[in-house]
Amino acid sequence: MPHDSTVMEEQEVGSHWQECTSGVHKSHCHSSVPSTTAPIHHPYHLIYQCQWIQHQNCAWLSCGIGGLSLAVALSHLHVDDTAQIDVYESAAKLTEIGAGISLWPRGWEILKALNMEDDLAALLNPGQEIPSKEKSVLALVFKKSDEPEDVYISDLSFPGGSVSFHRADILRVLLEHVSPRVQIHLGHRLASYVESDEGVGLTFKNGATAQCDMLVGADGIHSVVRQGFLAKEYNLTTDEAAKVGRPLWTGSIAYRSTIDSDCVAQLNPEHPSLFRSVAFCGKNQHVVAYPISTGKQINAVAFVTNPEKEGTLLEGPSSIPQTTDNVSAFFSNWSAETKCITDNMINPSRWAMEYVHPLESYGSGRIALLGDSAHAMAPHLGNGAGQAFEDAYILAHVLSVLCASPPHSSSASNWATDIAKVIQAYSNVRQPFGNFVARASTEQGKNYEFASAELADVRAGDVVAPERLAALEARIAGLVKWTWNSSVADDLERALGMI
Repeated sequence: MPHDSTVMEEQEVGSHWQECTSGVHKSHCHSSVPSTTAPIHHPYHLIYQCQWIQHQNCAWLSCGIGGLSLAVALSHLHVDDTAQIDVYESAAKLTEIGAGISLWPRGWEILKALNMEDDLAALLNPGQEIPSKEKSVLALVFKKSDEPEDVYISDLSFPGGSVSFHRADILRVLLEHVSPRVQIHLGHRLASYVESDEGVGLTFKNGATAQCDMLVGADGIHSVVRQGFLAKEYNLTTDEAAKVGRPLWTGSIAYRSTIDSDCVAQLNPEHPSLFRSVAFCGKNQHVVAYPISTGKQINAVAFVTNPEKEGTLLEGPSSIPQTTDNVSAFFSNWSAETKCITDNMINPSRWAMEYVHPLESYGSGRIALLGDSAHAMAPHLGNGAGQAFEDAYILAHVLSVLCASPPHSSSASNWATDIAKVIQAYSNVRQPFGNFVARASTEQGKNYEFASAELADVRAGDVVAPERLAALEARIAGLVKWTWNSSVADDLERALGMI
């Protein structure tokens, strides 16, 4: 069963999509409902769906960050030369909804390896530069702000720093790097799947069916693939698997908004969010803001937490795209810099931060989980997207080995054995690391909200001694060191060594 310890999951903050009609890879996009309900069969599929032309097919779900990253990585490795790749997206069209994404050195390392560095560099905000571990960069500013005047906690500098983008810009660049041979099927929401010795049978809610040899679930925190995976792994009924995999509420509500930078600059031309990421921290609440869209906008997220609700089932919708909630009312006694942000959060979206129990495995047999379906996490390390990039990068490379070295026999059993072997290698490397990042993200959120064991006695607006703030600074820095002092290249080498 999943581990007993609870870990917040980063949620899809709403996917940003490039419209198919915009001209980017129009050949990828297909109508939402097929003319018949006859099975769609491909020779070698990932769901996502990818299918090896010689023997097999592979399918996966979702055109989100994780799903498109996998498509790009497989395209970069020329897997589409020997495999038909299909991606199934539940949305009827690709739209641009969402907020910001932070990228750290490990994530940038992957995007550079996939030849996307130049395209992304053109989208950097003023004052940001291409991350390089050779140069230390001021990346994050932390302040205690639940009192009239901000109290300095830390200016966090580290090799490579961090950069930030609008999610729509990231997805647009990803789409531009997907091979035209990758087929994207819109309007296909997975209803169920059946794994057998012959492959994986897929049934979609629009009535379509498909057959694949390997299924990758990149379908988010409410993953249908994860539910089926848990049912098989632990011999559960469908209802039991749904209960085990059901997200729980962290007790936090996140209000999200994008603000025109000019609005903030008119009030305070030196506001830190115009130049870099800043966290305004306080008891059970905090606000994060940083520039996106080449500095034209600020991505703002305001968190309000009720610790007593952690671990409970959420009542009502997990997200509301637009609200009339007055975010500033939650921060009325906070600093002027904080209120400069919250006062400009007009009609914000509202998100309940949910989590699931960490998984003991990210895949087995013909099924692999990727991104939020595997390790949805709290957003407090700004690394949910980064972990999806890492999943996609590792999985694509181990799959490329399978494509380059087909089995001596084309029998279904030999293919199934080889598929299981590469999925196991992927899981062996990614599961412990993804779960580690999820735990660290949860812990960092408690640091931001003075809710860690070391600061449990602190009340809203309390003056905190300098030595305690210094210890907090050390804990915050300690939880992000891995983003620059480790490399995904080492993880990839280990994964390839297992095949």
